Amino acid sequence: MFTHKLTLTAAALLAAALLAGCGPKEKITPTQQHPQDTPSAAALSNKAPAKPTLQMKVDVTGTSAKITFRTDNIRLAPEHYSGMHIPGEGHIHLFVDGSITRIGVKESTYVLNDLTKGKHTLEATLHTNNHQPYNVKDTAEFQIN
Repeated sequence: MFTHKLTLTAAALLAAALLAGCGPKEKITPTQQHPQDTPSAAALSNKAPAKPTLQMKVDVTGTSAKITFRTDNIRLAPEHYSGMHIPGEGHIHLFVDGSITRIGVKESTYVLNDLTKGKHTLEATLHTNNHQPYNVKDTAEFQIN
């Protein structure tokens, strides 16, 4: 009978020790961590991801302006426009002549038609799929004769 109580006590202590080891207060040093999936090259790099860039070129024909956007370190993703944020993807917000109304540009070219004669200004900003700014912009001025 004594042996039986000892075995039950030992089993209870072992179970308690195992459960306590999985609690939220458990401290593990980096060398004690379990192996994970192999990290990507980006995760191993000490460099932060390259900041996206944006440049626009305007070609005027009559009362139309064809705007060509060049981006680096970001992919314009029309299929994810207004969707969840995916790092390295996004779109452009285009503002014409200081308007507060934005044009959502999802491709590398956009055409403005039926512009009035005179000087026009454009401001383009890069945004995530869910419209958060990347804090990258470009401006351009052009003339319609």
